[in-house]
Amino acid sequence: MFAYFLELLKECDIEFLCDVRSVARSRWPQFNGLVLQELLLDNGIGYEHLPACGGKIKSNPDELASGIDRIIEIASDIRTVIMCSESQPLSKHKIPRANCHRVGMLSPLLKAKGVSRIIHILPNGELIEFDEESAPSLW
Repeated sequence: MFAYFLELLKECDIEFLCDVRSVARSRWPQFNGLVLQELLLDNGIGYEHLPACGGKIKSNPDELASGIDRIIEIASDIRTVIMCSESQPLSKHKIPRANCHRVGMLSPLLKAKGVSRIIHILPNGELIEFDEESAPSLW
């Protein structure tokens, strides 16, 4: 599983991963924070856990703003990916809605700060870009 994940990152020339899960834990041990960090670093990809950007319905605004600024700072120098717990940015309902907080919470804040493009890497390797603000969201 990690080998395929790494392949997707390399195909997209990713140099740094911002982990925006509230808690950097997974049922797959290779995706737990410190293990993931070591595996990525061994493959030339940087890693930082930014729990302030986690998918909380009520986030601390100052901490969230600081996390957004940190993502922008990193991404201004190197090709960066944001990872949360959800693999699909949109639900598969009749009327799609934001399935993860990258779409419903982080993308609008990043765009408001001048990030012009946000591209989602799907598990099948497809890259999609869409208007996040038009997707109904819980966040």
